[in-house]
Amino acid sequence: TIMPSKAFEAYQKYYIDRDYEQVDLFRLLASEYGISKAIYPGSYIHISPSFIFPTVAYIDSDKQAIRFFQSDSLGEIVESRKEYPEDPEIIFHGMDYQQVIEDYRERFDLLISQYAGFICGVCKPYLKAGGYLLVNNSHGDAGMASLDNDYQLVAAVHRRKGRYRLSTTGLMDYFIPKKDIQVTRELLLERGKGIGYTKTAALYLFQKVN
Repeated sequence: TIMPSKAFEAYQKYYIDRDYEQVDLFRLLASEYGISKAIYPGSYIHISPSFIFPTVAYIDSDKQAIRFFQSDSLGEIVESRKEYPEDPEIIFHGMDYQQVIEDYRERFDLLISQYAGFICGVCKPYLKAGGYLLVNNSHGDAGMASLDNDYQLVAAVHRRKGRYRLSTTGLMDYFIPKKDIQVTRELLLERGKGIGYTKTAALYLFQKVN
């Protein structure tokens, strides 16, 4: 894919060249769970959710992310790759995601947490009842979600040969520590990264049940 301006050279470098756009994953989630409105705290410049979801709010305080989302050609790339008929709604907040945006409470179908710390708790108010959290465990946030009674694990996301798939069986086998330790919220906050589990996935999908 050729981006239309220099503003997207970094996007090309970080997501296309590294084969981490995740468009097929977002497409899968939209198809399986009817997701159309997503919020992405700590998004950096990962714009590809807007190719699949008509409304996406991005939150990041990084200076390069702020410049990226101010680019005039941002709309061009989304228009050229979007897979829905309506006009894309791309919202960006150049701020620390730990400052809760009151107007966003219970407005979104999907909360995305990938490489930006502990998002599942502070940004949980943004999710509608029955909404979904897509999370990896690079900073321990998936482990944190597994301890939260407001979330229920509904699928493990695996990637093989470049393709994502959802597994909804054997979910009780995830988040069992390799070491004989009691995993607590305090332990994960202190470590600031994920611990080792006996069975893992690339990402996890939790549903907000309370």
